[in-house]
Parts: sequence; structure tokens; C-alpha cells
Amino acid sequence: MRALHTLFSQSRIAVTALALLLILFLALNILSANLLTSTRLDLTEEGLYSLSDATETLIENIEEPVTLKFYYSQSLGRNVPFYGIYAGRVRDLLGEYEARSGGKIRVEIYDPQPFTELEDRAVADGLQQIPLQEGGENVFFGIAGTNLTDDQEVIPFLQPERETFLEYDISRLIHALATPKRTVVGIVTSLPMDGTVRMNAMGQQTPVPPYVIADQIGATYETRYLDADLEKVPEDVTVLMLAHPGELGEKAQFAIDQFLLGGGKALIFVDPYSESEGGQAQFFGRSAPDSSDLPILFEHWGVDYDPTKVAADRLTARKVQPGQGRRLVDYVAWLELRGGNIDKSSPITTNVDTIAVASAGHIALAENARVRMTPLVSTSLGSMELDAEQVKGMRTPETLLKNYQPGASSFVVAARLTADALTTAFPDGPPTPKSAEGEEAPSEETGAAYKAQFPTVLSEAAVPLDVIVVADSDVLADRFWVQVQQFFGRRVPVPVSGNGDFVLNALDALSGSSSLLGLRGRGSTARPFEVLDRIEREAEKEYAAQEERLQKTLAETEQRFEQLRRGMPEGAAAIVSDSERAEIERYRQEILRIRSELRAVQRSVREDVDRLESELWFYNIALVPLLVTVLALLLALWRTMRRRRRLHAAAG
Repeated sequence: MRALHTLFSQSRIAVTALALLLILFLALNILSANLLTSTRLDLTEEGLYSLSDATETLIENIEEPVTLKFYYSQSLGRNVPFYGIYAGRVRDLLGEYEARSGGKIRVEIYDPQPFTELEDRAVADGLQQIPLQEGGENVFFGIAGTNLTDDQEVIPFLQPERETFLEYDISRLIHALATPKRTVVGIVTSLPMDGTVRMNAMGQQTPVPPYVIADQIGATYETRYLDADLEKVPEDVTVLMLAHPGELGEKAQFAIDQFLLGGGKALIFVDPYSESEGGQAQFFGRSAPDSSDLPILFEHWGVDYDPTKVAADRLTARKVQPGQGRRLVDYVAWLELRGGNIDKSSPITTNVDTIAVASAGHIALAENARVRMTPLVSTSLGSMELDAEQVKGMRTPETLLKNYQPGASSFVVAARLTADALTTAFPDGPPTPKSAEGEEAPSEETGAAYKAQFPTVLSEAAVPLDVIVVADSDVLADRFWVQVQQFFGRRVPVPVSGNGDFVLNALDALSGSSSLLGLRGRGSTARPFEVLDRIEREAEKEYAAQEERLQKTLAETEQRFEQLRRGMPEGAAAIVSDSERAEIERYRQEILRIRSELRAVQRSVREDVDRLESELWFYNIALVPLLVTVLALLLALWRTMRRRRRLHAAAG
């Protein structure tokens, strides 16, 4: 009886303790929700639920208050729960901005109902209204920001596909409102970065939208497109962006020389072969050049760049499909550079995971170079050079892969060039204007007027040189780094590579605007399984030759079988000899055997990958629940044994 009473008392104490723990748990949650509003514990690997250091710095530098109006239709979340979950993520992040800002950022949340003044205000603020269903009510899901001077920035509709870029989009909006006077970026290009009109196969004019990267640059900077034959860089331009400008003449290179010596910065994209435009683009009366170069400036700086050579890399080659129905193959001229190919010590590339290039060149320093070079993006060890002619026109990825001969080194695709003191590449002053082909030579008055633009010709740099050179212009083209989706007439870019991050980071670094430098790399949607990719490449390399041999044998066997079958007259089955019948059967069996062996080879390519995927599936999905179950069973067994020991002790 005493044992039962003791057991009952212990049970009552345990129930009371559990009740007290529940009350304590609820009390702590209520207190933390009210007192610790700015304190969070973020255990995610990339800190997705906390603000980055770059955003913290941006908030600290805000001088005037900013108001963020978050328009979210609750009916959208009720009808599409996925949007409701994402809206909670947006609301939490905006709360972080407001809590960290010390009153500099104010967040207002609205639920626009149909046919109300609030709906009209959302439309007036520039938000995009989306119908839930055909003929149904319109919903809103966006952010409009304003400052004290009534400047306005807007995210018309928050796309879930850009969730990983959410912090960057909001911080960019705040940065634009906090710094209304924007840096001017002058752009010299032969590419249709700002959109153009192209002739289609029917001879009709088809509009081509601007590059996504051009829109992104324009969202942060004031962009100004300059003529390729510019004689002088405008004084208000801070950064000059040369994007596949062709081979600029002496006047233009002199203008660039004087701009850099005067303290200007430059982001230069040259290319041995422009995949996007060169050699094939015909758009509205002009065509982009195949290659681009700055021969006078590069030679003076001591930069080795050959506009006829392309860097090829077997280890980072991008997979392409050379023809319909054919298997994917590594195209050694199109590269996806990641990991050790990208300098993680530079603020320009530290948060960039992947950079896609196509038929890129490479740069190096000559002996006695006047500049220093810091590589930013490089190919892998064992890369080789290709002639640019090998990647033009009809490409043969299989041939390039088959003939690939690894070299002894890697190639620098992008680098930052600096110099403490630099002299002009034009020691004799402004070049004499040259006449265009078929025109008379310029008059003395014309030459004098041109030289009069430079009352003071700089012979030495006023400040240290700071230039970034990229030996590829296809990093800018949409098709190599971004997927553009259409959403109710609006273009929604979803990056699959970090090209945009790299270009914008480079402009930020050159312009001195580093507020957003650490944000963009958080948003890459490409999350490759590097181990799986490596295993798959090694397996394909191992079985590629065997598969090619079997395919060739199969084609020859089928051809001989077809020739034998066609050589027999119709209705001749009865007079076919035993030897001919045996030969036909032998061919059939050989075809079946080769096809079976070919399927086995093709399956072998996936065996290691499938095995590793199965192991990852087990570790990520099944292992943890199994461990928890085993732990629970052991704990239950231990408690049972402990309870029995107590009962035995009490009975005794």
C-alpha cells in the first residue's frame, strides 16, 4: 500500500511539473515576443532570416527616414497558400529592417480590398494588380517606398521565384531612396544592351527588350550611352563601362586615357568572339563586331590579350545538346566557373558562386608591365587555347572535346588592374583626326577644334589607376545567366548564375558604392551538387569512348542487315537458303546484343550518381527519424527498467 501511495504521489508531482513547465514556456514566449523584438537566433547556414552586414551598414548610413508600404491582399494567401507563406517571410524581414533602423525605416502594412480607396492608392503607387481568376478580384503583393522628398521606388509584385534575392531587392530600394543623387555610368557598346529592333526570318522588325543587366544597372545608377567614336568622356561620368565596343579608334582611346588619368574608373569587357551578337546579329542597319580590343591602351599598360584566342576548359565546360535527340556533351568553349575559379578574397567576387562565360578570351601581364593584376576569375589548371575561328559558325562540341589537349596552366578571364603612377599612352598629345574611308582629309580648322577640347592634356595620373577587365562580353547576355519569365506582361528575371552579381559588384567597387556589395551573392538560385557533378563527369568520360564504339558498330551492323534484307526479292522467303537465313539471324542477334550492351554502358554512367543520390536521400530523410526512434525506444526501455527497480526497492 505504501508503494502504491508513493507511486501516486510521484505521478502527481510529475503532472504538476509538466503543467508548470508549460506555463513557463508560454510565459517566456509572451515575454520574448514583447521584449526581445530585435533579438533573433538564426540557425540557417546562409543567415536567411537575419540581415546581412551590408544591410546593417546601409541602415546605419541612412540620413532621412524612409517609409516602406507593404501591400498584401489576404485573399491571395487564402486562395494560394504558398503566397501566404511567402508573405509571412516578407513581413518578418520588413520587421527586421524596422527593428534595426532605430526609427529610420517605418513599415506600413495594407490589405487593399476591391473597390476601395486603398486599392486606388496601391495602383497609384505603381503596384501590379493580378486577378486571382478570370473575371475575379484583383490582388496585390508588392512594396512601395518613399522618402521625405517624395521620391518613390517600387517592387511591383514580389515573385516567390526571387525569394533568395528578397533582401537585395528591399535594400536596393532603400539605397535608391536614401541616395537620390545617383552615380553616372557611361556605357560604350556595340551590343543592344538598351533594347533594339531586329529583323526576323520573314523580314519583319521584331523588338528586342533590353538586357536584364542593363535594367539592373539602371535601377542603381544613372546610365548614359555614349558613341563609340567619342572624343571626350563627359565630366559627370564616374565609371566608364566598355561592353564589347569593337576596336575603338585613336580618338576614343585617347578620350579613355585622359578620363582614367583624371581619376575616372573603367569596367572593360572585351571578347575574341561575341556569341550573342558577333558574326550573326543583324539588327536595324548594323551588326556587332566579332571581336573587340583596346590595342593602344593594353599595350601601354602591359596587358597581353589576343583577340583571336579563346580559353577552353574541360573541367568547367557547360553541357550542351549538339542536336535534337543527341545526348548532352561538354562544350569546352562555354564555361561555368565556380569554386576555386573565383577569387573569394575579393569583395567583388566573395559572394558570387558561379559565373558563366562563352568563348571567352584571357589576359596576362607582359614583362615590365606598368600595372599590377589581381585575378578575379580564372579557368582551371589544364586549360588550353582555341582559335576563335573554331567556335564560329557551325560548332562541333564533340570534336573539340575529342581533340582537347590539357595545357600546363590556367587562364585569367577577369582581373582588376591597378597602378600607383601611370603615364599617358599618348605622349605626343591628342591624335590627329583621321578621315573616314572615301572622305577628304580633315581640315586644319577641324583638327584645331578637336585639340581645343583638351586645353590641358594629362601626362600622368592624378590618382592611382583602378580598372577591371573581363575578357568576355557574353557574361552580359541574358541567355547565359538568367531565365526571363513573363508574368502578366511583366518580365521577371530569375538568375541561374552570378553574372549579374559580379557586374554590379564591380560597378559598386569602382564607384565607391559598397553598400550593396555583400548582398547579391546571397541570391544565386543555382545550387549545384559539386560531388555529383564531378562523379557524373568522370563516369561520362570513362564510358564515352566505349559508347562511341558501340554506336558506330551498331550503325554498321544495321546498315549491313538492311542491305541484305533489301537485296532479297519480295516473296523470296521460301527460297532463302539456310546459310542466308542463318546470316540474317546472326545480324539480328548481333543488333540485339549491341543494343543491350549499349544500354548497359549508358546505365553505368548513372550508377555512381544514383547510388550517391540514394545515400543522400537516406541521410537527409530516413536517418534522422530512425535515430530519433531508436533513441525514444532506448529511453522508454531505460525508464521502464528504472521504474521496475523502484517498485522492487519499495516492495522490499
